[in-house]
Amino acid sequence: MLTGNMSKSKNNPNKNDGFNPYGIDKLSNIKPGVKIGFMKFWLSGAVFFMSFTALSASVYDVLDRMLFLFLLLGLGIEYILNKVIIWMNNDNQKTLKYLPFHLRRSSMLSLFASMGYAAIMILASYFFIEFIMSIGIPSIGMIMFGFDYKAVDAISFGLVYLGFDYIWVLAKNYLLLKLKK
Repeated sequence: MLTGNMSKSKNNPNKNDGFNPYGIDKLSNIKPGVKIGFMKFWLSGAVFFMSFTALSASVYDVLDRMLFLFLLLGLGIEYILNKVIIWMNNDNQKTLKYLPFHLRRSSMLSLFASMGYAAIMILASYFFIEFIMSIGIPSIGMIMFGFDYKAVDAISFGLVYLGFDYIWVLAKNYLLLKLKK
């Protein structure tokens, strides 16, 4: 049996300050930037895993898998990531600043911009990880699976993608701020 005074609970919906239907949800306390960052990391890592790890290297060439990564990540950015960021936007939590670009979402230009953004992020992330490994710094896959595993892995790709995306979003917001002045 649960004992105690529920009126002292911070999630009590019977408080006088109004009903909060999401007060019990533990995810409501996480900042939207953290949620969006995790979603970007997860999407890029999952798409990389599907295109590079799940497809057989003996059947598919690296360029074929890179094209598959490009198509899946571009469509994932346009139709999953950007949609969720827009849906999360409200008066209390402004999330539109986490979008990679600001275009009308129902246009073909938005799809082409997502594909271009995906191409830039894929090339930057992939070649950055290859450069890091060439100078002797191990990737996360090398640490987890042994140093004989010299390949880009999904976790390293997702983290580096998230870092480059963070730089992209900061630069985009800085340029938008300068253009408004």
